[in-house]
Amino acid sequence: MAKTARRSQYASTAQLEKFLNQAFQTTDSRQVCLALGEAVRAQNVTTIAIASGIERAHLYGAFVSERGPRLSTVTKVITALRLRLVTVQPSASTLERYGSQQPVHGHLRYSTPAGVAGLLNPALATSNLRAICSTFGEIIRAQENVAEFARRIQIGRTRLYRSFMGDRSPEFTTVLTILGAFGLQLRVERVSKRNASLDSYSTAGLGKSAELVFPQPLPVEFPAMVEA
Repeated sequence: MAKTARRSQYASTAQLEKFLNQAFQTTDSRQVCLALGEAVRAQNVTTIAIASGIERAHLYGAFVSERGPRLSTVTKVITALRLRLVTVQPSASTLERYGSQQPVHGHLRYSTPAGVAGLLNPALATSNLRAICSTFGEIIRAQENVAEFARRIQIGRTRLYRSFMGDRSPEFTTVLTILGAFGLQLRVERVSKRNASLDSYSTAGLGKSAELVFPQPLPVEFPAMVEA
């Protein structure tokens, strides 16, 4: 009965979106991972495993391990749930976060919340790990003093560089830490049918040349998250 009730509670993509965003608003990686694990268990786990390409056994343990999941695991699961990741500036007004913005040019693209979000969101919209990591790598390399940036976020410089090189998949906590340094947080949003068929592998070259623009829904006020 409890399992049936849980599935009913998160039966729609809209309900999942609200539930997961409660966790993302806490900026606590542990809360986010627990919420993602709950979201997976609330669905047909076999279906999510097939859609994400992740073994069922790994799905059960991916969000409860001490180190937490890799970005690749989170991205695949979010996509399988018919959602996508997006960065927001929580301290900004609603219009600044979700309204139309003028493009940010020059070095401000790599040092301001609006500029970094403008680079990352087109990559995140593809759900393509290579595109996402390439953009993160570009942002890190563009910092005026990478060593100081690494010290500020308490991640070794070498590890910071290597996390986003080639086909590597960084730890999800690393991604959250970097975003936090720019005053950004992650949220999830539903994928519209119009963009659902987007070929995520046709935009692997995203980065400086990324020009894609995706509409974003207005935010919803979420109730406080309650631990079970």
